[in-house]
Amino acid sequence: MILPRQSLTADEFAEIRPDLPEGGRWHELHNGKPVLLEAPDDAHGTTVLNISRALGIWFQQNRDQPRGYACYGPGLVAGQNPDTVFLPSLMYFDEGPVFGQSDLPLATLVPKLVVDVASTNDRRRLMRERTIAYLKLGVEVVWVPDPFKMEVQVVRRTGPTLALGKRQSLDCPELLPKFSMPVADVFAQPKWWTGS
Repeated sequence: MILPRQSLTADEFAEIRPDLPEGGRWHELHNGKPVLLEAPDDAHGTTVLNISRALGIWFQQNRDQPRGYACYGPGLVAGQNPDTVFLPSLMYFDEGPVFGQSDLPLATLVPKLVVDVASTNDRRRLMRERTIAYLKLGVEVVWVPDPFKMEVQVVRRTGPTLALGKRQSLDCPELLPKFSMPVADVFAQPKWWTGS
């Protein structure tokens, strides 16, 4: 496919993304230009799986809490004129119909929590820019798991940034009351993977 030379809008990018190499799976739009990011490795998938599983258990155990949901896949318009669309690993929404954002090419609501795994060199290099864009958009909390450092940075719109090591726990009392996950579990290989 020949990409247009002019700057793309977020909507135009969403329309052509499925036709890009790899089905657009690792493509984002940076300042109007489609960019192919490095394909993440198994550590990225493990991290997303572990956090997803912990959130799923939290949802099951806390049905009394306001109903929110986590989803993957939709792009998040993080800048305009020229447009930027990031694809974070996971987003948590607490507005609109449950799973209403899940099948959209571009999110129409601002998530409360974004998980963006710093798993490849290009993602790591852009992480400060990405995190600032999320916060400017209105995201309340950003979790940045780093499989290489085995730590999770927690960046809030208000308050200091925390770097949590594997002996600490990841939580988010303002959005996910009573949620707590040991950082070591964020990066742990599933038992079925290790054969134990």
